[in-house]
Amino acid sequence: MAKSSKYLSIGLMSGTSLDGLDISYCSFISTEKKWKFDVLQAKTIKYPKNLAEKLAKAPEMNAIDFWKLHIEFGNFCGKEVKKFIEQYNCKPQLVASHGHTIFHQPQNGFTCQIGDGAQIAAITGVNTICDFRSLDVALNGQGAPLVPIGDKLLFVITKLV
Repeated sequence: MAKSSKYLSIGLMSGTSLDGLDISYCSFISTEKKWKFDVLQAKTIKYPKNLAEKLAKAPEMNAIDFWKLHIEFGNFCGKEVKKFIEQYNCKPQLVASHGHTIFHQPQNGFTCQIGDGAQIAAITGVNTICDFRSLDVALNGQGAPLVPIGDKLLFVITKLV
C-alpha cells in the first residue's frame, strides 16, 4: 500500500494591481512521487482605500513609514486570514504569504515584498512562511523559485513532438 501525506495550507497573494488580497485554502497530497492539490476555499479581500493608497506610494516612503507599512500590511493580512479561517472552519498547518511586491530588481540583486510574516503568525496562531524571493535573487535567480518546482510537481507537462 502506498504511503501518502496530506498537507493543508493557506496561501496569500497580493498583486501590484492593488485589487485586493487573495486567500486560498488548499490541500496537497503526495503519494509515491506524485502530488495532487485541491483548492478548498478561495476569496479576494478588497483593500481599504487608505491601505491601497499607502501600498501605491510605498516606493517613495521614508524608511520609518515604509517599515510601519510592512507591519501594518502584515497585521491586515493576519486579521483577514483569521477571519477566513473562522468563516470556512479551516485547519491549516501553515500560512504561505508572498507579501506585496514593492521593489523587484533581480538584475540589481534585490527584491522586497512587505507584509510582516511574524504579524500573520502572531494573529492567526499558525506557522507562517514568507520571503520566498530573496534567497533566489541572492543566488542570481530571477526571484521566482516556486514556479518551476510547482509546475513540475503539480501540473502535467506534455512535450510536443
